[in-house]
Amino acid sequence: MGVGRLRLGLLLLGALATLADPGAETAPGAAAAEAAELTAAYRGGFADVVGANLEQVWFAAVALLTIGGLVVAVFLLGLAAGKRQWLTRVSTAGLRRILVTGLCVGVPTAAFSAAGTAGPLPARWELLAGMAGTVFAPVLTAAYVAGLLLWFGTPGGARAAGILAPAGRMALTHYLTQSLVMALVFTGYGLGLYGRLGIAVPVCLALFLYAAQIALSGPLLRRCRLGPVEWLLRGFTHFRERPRGRSHEVNGR
Repeated sequence: MGVGRLRLGLLLLGALATLADPGAETAPGAAAAEAAELTAAYRGGFADVVGANLEQVWFAAVALLTIGGLVVAVFLLGLAAGKRQWLTRVSTAGLRRILVTGLCVGVPTAAFSAAGTAGPLPARWELLAGMAGTVFAPVLTAAYVAGLLLWFGTPGGARAAGILAPAGRMALTHYLTQSLVMALVFTGYGLGLYGRLGIAVPVCLALFLYAAQIALSGPLLRRCRLGPVEWLLRGFTHFRERPRGRSHEVNGR
């Protein structure tokens, strides 16, 4: 009930902001100037990039106060769903219903969110679109999960799951690696390509990077039980060194 009230509150906040600012159509000029300033900072040196990020701290604080509680709640819900295997106990017909319902609700909401935050809609819709995307994101996530479970139940999907599983077990390592590589490619202390490329090149680069990570994950986890960052995090969490190889895990049982 608490999460539902929070979602409703976020939608009402976005709706009020849209209704209370009818003159926001003039904002695109200011937004363009701000984007140009941010682009110049990201093409600068390391200090410029850090300074630009520090200027966004206030936005992060506002986001934490408005949607942080919802994000934490969704994380905890996902943790509970994974531990109790809620979706794996659902019948095939139930998964299909979740998939269809989630796509029918989630795709239009995601399209509205994209149109309001980075698309053709006037700036006055930005807050409402962002809130709608945040509130209904779990619906689309459930559709994705249901679709993947249906696919993984097929022979081809089972093979794909075996290929993807090692990368999923070291997701934090891959996330940080992607952040580092992309920073070196796009920011000024690397190649400085921020804002100089179209959409296709970054997308292809991201797909190539992730494909390389998938290819490396299997051999790495055949030698080690955890990814590098996961190993450090587990050691910090338990305040002791964790075993590196699978032999330690077997002997410890």
